[in-house]
Amino acid sequence: MRESKKWNWFFFTLSLFFTWILTFSWGYSQTYVSGKVITADKMVVASGAVALEKGELHNNAFRAGGKINPDGTFKIPLPSGGPWGLHVYSEKYLYFPLQIQIAEASDNEIPVILPVDGNTDDDPRISNIRFSKMSDQTFRITLQVDDANDNLGPQMLAIDTKRFKSYRLRPKAGDLQDKKNAFPTGEYVSPLIPVALDGEDLRDWLFAVADHQCSNGAIYNGQGQSAFKPPIPHTEKLICAVPGIWKSNFGKVYKFSQTAPGTLNGEQFEGNLIIDKMEQKATKIFLDYRYKEEKGKAELQLLCQENNVILKGTFSLPERSGEWIFTKLKNAKVAPMGKDLFAANCSVCHYSDRKDYKVGPGLLELFKNPKLPYSELPPSEKVLRAQIINGSENMPPFKHLKTEQVSAIIDYLKTL
Repeated sequence: MRESKKWNWFFFTLSLFFTWILTFSWGYSQTYVSGKVITADKMVVASGAVALEKGELHNNAFRAGGKINPDGTFKIPLPSGGPWGLHVYSEKYLYFPLQIQIAEASDNEIPVILPVDGNTDDDPRISNIRFSKMSDQTFRITLQVDDANDNLGPQMLAIDTKRFKSYRLRPKAGDLQDKKNAFPTGEYVSPLIPVALDGEDLRDWLFAVADHQCSNGAIYNGQGQSAFKPPIPHTEKLICAVPGIWKSNFGKVYKFSQTAPGTLNGEQFEGNLIIDKMEQKATKIFLDYRYKEEKGKAELQLLCQENNVILKGTFSLPERSGEWIFTKLKNAKVAPMGKDLFAANCSVCHYSDRKDYKVGPGLLELFKNPKLPYSELPPSEKVLRAQIINGSENMPPFKHLKTEQVSAIIDYLKTL
């Protein structure tokens, strides 16, 4: 009888171990890039493609990719962090390239603002998409690319939105050594793709091409059908506050974040301006910045009317000065509440509304008990913070959580 109980306990422990492996090794270590695609004319893109190069922007080492959802969002898992080149394509808008730095084991949100394509007559065009089975486990793609102004770039892309992969197609006659040259019109061929073609849903594949003037034209799926869906109005109610995503009158996109009362952090995406200091006093914002190593200053006024939020003022550099206007496009991302963080990170093992065991102990009235489960230490923020971050004998570490996220979880636990 004792031997039977011993083996039952062994298999129960083993099953918990594999549950932990399947749940935590994937769910809590995955790296993502995500965002919402907004247009310069304040619309939300409802269709399109995203492709990513591993390493520096424009090195053409395309590895990952995905689609833009009908609500304008995308979320793509990446195999690693570090530098990546992000490319976003949508019909009727100019394509968006951006050098990004990806943090491991987290969701990296990137703001994407697409300029309106004022002339679609010169857009490159895709036709005659063909999938050729090469073996039971491989296939190859060919397609025709044409361009009215003969200014094609190296981006002829096939994007597997099911597996989040992207592949660059090359001219059938051979690749160009200098990728800054104009690529030829004609037939393009993919590398050998390690996927079984039999049973593949060709609607999961998207195709995009771009020229050297950032025109990308129509995007098609593997059945040769246009993936275009009309953009939708951007209905987010803009908050009369500085934190958020902004576009300047010089066509640059910025992210402003609150770091402390009266202190802000500013970041320019894809540009030569670095904000060293940003302060707010009532509705006045003061900036110290560097532009191409020249030091400058700016004084801006926060102005709000209905859903139109702007920063307006002047900038000065050693050799010039002028008007600087920012238009707010998106509010700052709201940090997840403690309840949501608990659901995403803790609920797989712990109940929040009862005391009995799930995988670990239930946490109802945790702070009302004289001792914590297992450690038998008095419940305190310090003890719980250490256990959440470092884990314990029966609990994995949650080092991917930021300090404020751990604080939010602890605040939630106090309410149980």
